[in-house]
Amino acid sequence: MHLTPSGAIEVTLSGLQTGALYALFLIGVLLVYQVSKMVNFSYGQLGMLAAFGSWWLYSQIRVPVPLAIGIGVAASIAAAWLTEVLVIRRIPQKRFGYDLVVSLGVLLLLTAGAELVFGTTSQTYLGLLSSHRLIVSGVFVNGNDILVLVVGIVASIVTKVVLDKTGAGLSLRASSENPPVARSVGINVTPLRSTIWAISGLFAAGSGILLASRLSVDPFYMTPFLVNTFIAGMIGGLDRYWPPVIAAFGLGIYDSWAIYILGPNGDTIAIFVLALIVLSVAPKRFVEERYESRA
Repeated sequence: MHLTPSGAIEVTLSGLQTGALYALFLIGVLLVYQVSKMVNFSYGQLGMLAAFGSWWLYSQIRVPVPLAIGIGVAASIAAAWLTEVLVIRRIPQKRFGYDLVVSLGVLLLLTAGAELVFGTTSQTYLGLLSSHRLIVSGVFVNGNDILVLVVGIVASIVTKVVLDKTGAGLSLRASSENPPVARSVGINVTPLRSTIWAISGLFAAGSGILLASRLSVDPFYMTPFLVNTFIAGMIGGLDRYWPPVIAAFGLGIYDSWAIYILGPNGDTIAIFVLALIVLSVAPKRFVEERYESRA
């Protein structure tokens, strides 16, 4: 197997672009976990709702593309907000595991709804700058690659700055660490949680739409992406920020090289092996974090 330097750069860049998508998606997962101490298994379907919904609007109803995308993003945000307000908020705090079951129920509901309304056939989504191509020092890139990479990096940095340097970020940290104390100093914890869930819907929509622009869209296309993102979160720790985000970029590179070395389906095997390794190490710490957060 002969690989030129430019070829190695292309493989690595492809991995970074995948990692940028993982990171963008993971940010929403981290925000929800840190404010609600739960993993939202329906999160991937929020991205599917934004992408598949916007595809259906512009291709079947002939809604202008910008408006269709805006409606799709709004639907993802609204679905995330309603999940917290109507479902998660009703779960008794001491019923450990109920949130996981409920989020799986929401996943099935959104999937069944998408199949009913949009159909089950994979559809080609907007290219989003894919037709803009160039070669830099023998390395091939296109506009979609640059778009994904820039959005992922900028979103990661801006979110961290907001969390560390603003009053909203301070309120979020206080609410996640000790809700009773946060309430005692005037922080309205319940609406803050709902707002964070809504914001997570925005991140899900962005990653879902960008991923669809690189692949295709159907009711299930986000599921492998969701699994890989959760693996990155488990590696870095859902109670942190930079370690899981960096793990997301690293997982993207790992994924890209696995495909190059093992073939088109090699990433499934490589990710599965990595998941086994992670799950043999991480569950005890993860469960302890969830138990402590409920105590």
